[in-house]
Amino acid sequence: MIYIFQDETKIPKAWLTKVTAFQAALEALTTTEERKAYIEGKQTAWGEIKDALLKMSHGKCWYSEAPDAVSDWHVDHFRPKSRALDEDRTIYPGYAWLAFDWKNYRIAGSYPNSPHKDDDGNTRGKWDFFPLLAKSFRASWDDRNISKEVVLLLDPAKKTDPKLMTFDEEGFPIPSDPNNPIIRKRVETTVHYLYLDSPRLVAARKRKWREINDWIETYREVCPSTIEECTADDYARFEKLIERIQKLSGPDAAYAATARACLRANALEQFIQAVEEAAA
Repeated sequence: MIYIFQDETKIPKAWLTKVTAFQAALEALTTTEERKAYIEGKQTAWGEIKDALLKMSHGKCWYSEAPDAVSDWHVDHFRPKSRALDEDRTIYPGYAWLAFDWKNYRIAGSYPNSPHKDDDGNTRGKWDFFPLLAKSFRASWDDRNISKEVVLLLDPAKKTDPKLMTFDEEGFPIPSDPNNPIIRKRVETTVHYLYLDSPRLVAARKRKWREINDWIETYREVCPSTIEECTADDYARFEKLIERIQKLSGPDAAYAATARACLRANALEQFIQAVEEAAA
């Protein structure tokens, strides 16, 4: 998971005008049942901007960073529109007032977003789950202050959240600071509900790590030990290798967070800083 900038310039103005009218009509309804029926009748709305949302993530799932040309992309409501399930499956009313708010949308692959059984028979996938810290305030139609919620799922649209999770050389997601109980709980919850440790994702990240590691070895071998021995050709190869490594860890690369984790493990944080500054 890397940070996704929600760029409003990519959203068609005609669509924004249309959903503003939808929102006004929704606000005029007085019962939960009426609002639910109205939202269900307009559920094609968010699919209309799927391509715009995909452009923001360079054609990748916002949660897993997986590019997938054969599965359906979902426009996930980060805060579920109809109902919200806590960790113990307690059902709460959904965030109906955010149904037409594009900033509540996240592009998700079908695996992270839909119920699937793992090898132990556990149901994984975000679906309607939106767990909060125990006893946390939960926003409602009458009190919509979502800033008071203590959300357990990491959000790719929040700058600080993706940095809380990293990956090891085997491709498994891990907390960036395993000694911090808040970070540990949030990463564990996110991995579980988004199924970010599914075998296919783990295998893909492991391949990515190996690819980056191979390029790092080449990078370290490209130049002689002293500047006096370096030739113009050495310099040119060095520049190309830097560009290649930065490309493989840039925002448009698959599993960029894994690539950056490998760079950190090899004490090459300067490459990460460069790609993050370029994407800012």
